Parts: sequence; structure tokens; C-alpha cells
Amino acid sequence: MTYHDFIMALFTFATIPLALRAEWLYRKMPVLSPCLEAAGSKRPYPSLSIIVPARNEAVNLHRLLPTLQAQQYPGELEILVVDDNSEDNTAVVADYYGACVQRLNSLPAGWLGKPNAVHQGVLASRGEWLLFTDADTEHHPNSVVTAVNYALTHGLDGLSIFPRQATLGMIDWAALMVGFAGLFAGQHHHSATLNGQYILLRREVYEASGGMTAVRHEMLEDLALGVHLWQQGYRVPMLRGEELVTVYMYESLPHMWRGFSRLGSGSLKYSGAGAIGTAFFVTGAMMPLLAPLFILLRLVNRRWLALTWLLTVPGFISWGRRFGNGAGALVAPVGAIIVQAAACWGLLTRLLGRGIRWKNRLVR
Repeated sequence: MTYHDFIMALFTFATIPLALRAEWLYRKMPVLSPCLEAAGSKRPYPSLSIIVPARNEAVNLHRLLPTLQAQQYPGELEILVVDDNSEDNTAVVADYYGACVQRLNSLPAGWLGKPNAVHQGVLASRGEWLLFTDADTEHHPNSVVTAVNYALTHGLDGLSIFPRQATLGMIDWAALMVGFAGLFAGQHHHSATLNGQYILLRREVYEASGGMTAVRHEMLEDLALGVHLWQQGYRVPMLRGEELVTVYMYESLPHMWRGFSRLGSGSLKYSGAGAIGTAFFVTGAMMPLLAPLFILLRLVNRRWLALTWLLTVPGFISWGRRFGNGAGALVAPVGAIIVQAAACWGLLTRLLGRGIRWKNRLVR
């Protein structure tokens, strides 16, 4: 076996145990399904404030806010949209749907936009429980009561949800499929991960822990907050909630590229040794497309043309099904190249001090 054959084998065969690990960790998460009984329950439910940080989200709010207004929650409920110095009609749309609107016109020194918007929303809210959810989400009418009921029943300090991912087309579908599989492949067993698209917390936990003030300068505030809460001993698990929430992460391919550049370059800080697993997994998933090049250059044997596909694609079948079609596993290598390239670009721009442009702000 040549050196190049060894490298090809190392990355290709590494995808097998890592794919099994990703699948095991995903299936290990409890599943939240709409709880119809809870919506009609006579038990007292705590007051809840839903806080939506929104910067240039006028289009998404047209989809989100009707689903929040339709929530079947048996307790006191308020919906706050924090307009983070938007350049569109975010505040106008939020007001049209009857949400409480808080307008921010400046960004305090030492704070990044989303942590500040969430924190200002908390300060303006009055709920005993707090739900932070992104403007690009859509909620089942019983999603809120289901989440709160689960947290109360299990004595949790909060919880976070992994939602259903809606995609534009084949390209972002492939990238998201590989990106999330890679996330679980490198995830720690204890998992201090939170998903900023949906975080439910007791107010007293938010205040006692420092909440967003503790992670005010973090580009990926949800991952930072998850680690922060875990280190302080709070119980805020991640659950599967595909039946409760749908997220429309990217509105265009350039938006997707910036998103993966931000996530890929920023998540390494919180992944620890798991980053190695994620890197091996995503690199291994690229091998079916790299093998023809290596064969043309006469660096590896022709057998790798078939082996890379046979060893890599099966690990993505279940993820393809979660994104709509198991046959999508065949485009996983394309998604892997996009994820890897975007992450490397994000790292490079941050190392050069150029930062990443997100929501029309430069984030370093």
C-alpha cells in the first residue's frame, strides 16, 4: 500500500464508525411529539415569554408570527420581537401581527448583535419561563405547551430542540445533511450543545447563570451558552422536535455559504477533541469525489473509485431520509465539499482578521 492509498483508506474507513456514532447520538435524543392532552390540561402552567431576536427578518416574520399567535398554551403568553436595528420593515411586520416590539438602535460595546437582542428581550419580558426562537422558524400550535410540559414533568432547567430542516434545493440539502451528521459525529457524549433556533429556559436559571451577559461577545452564542450552563450544573438537554418546529435556515446559496463559514469556523472552539471526529468524517465523505482525481494523477489504485462510494454513502442514508429522501445519500460527497470549503474559508478570513459578514454586520 502506498502513502496515498493509506491516506485514502484512513479517511474513507473512518467514516464508518463516525457515521454509526452520529446515528447513535441522534437516536439517543428524546423525541418530542405534539402533546394534545397538555394543551387542554387544567394544571397551572407558568407564564411564558417568547423572545424573537430579529435583524432584517420582515419576510420570515410573515411565516413565523402567525404560528406563534396560534399557540395553544394554557398559561399567560407574551410574544416579543426585538428589532435589532433592522434595515427593512421588521418592526412594521411584527407590529402588524400584534407582537410586542422592542426597537434597538445601537449595539453596546463588547456585545454582538444576537446576544444583545436576546438579553434586551429578557429585560423587557415578564414570563417565568423564556423561549428564545429564531425568526426563520415555524411552530406547531402545540409546540410551546409540549416543550414546557416536558420540562416541568422532568424537572429540567430548560431544553433545546433540534427541528426539521427545510431546504431550498439539492445544494443546501446536501450541505445541511452532511453538516448535521458531522455535528453529531463529533459531539461529546455529555453534550452541552444548545440550538439557538429554540432554547427554553426558566427565568431564574437565566438570571442566576448570567444568561447572555456571560456569552455577549460570542459569535455562536448558543453553543457558548450551552457550555456555560452545563459547567454550572444546569440540566438543559437537546431533544428531537421535528414534529414541533421547522426551520428555514438559508434563503439563498450565498446566505448558506456565509452561514457555513460562520458555523464551521466558530464551532471548533466548543467542539474540543470532537472537532477531530467531525473533520475526519466530513473529509472522508469527500473521498468519492476526490478518488477520480487521485486516480487520474496515478496516486492511488483504481479500486478506490468503487470502494469510496460503497463505504461512504450508506452512512448518510438515514440522514437523507430525515431530509426527505434516503437516495440523497448519493449527493453527500457534494455536500461535504461545500461544508469543508466554507469552514476553511471562514477560518482563513478570521485568521486574517477580515471576519465574516453576517446579517450585514462584520463578525470576527
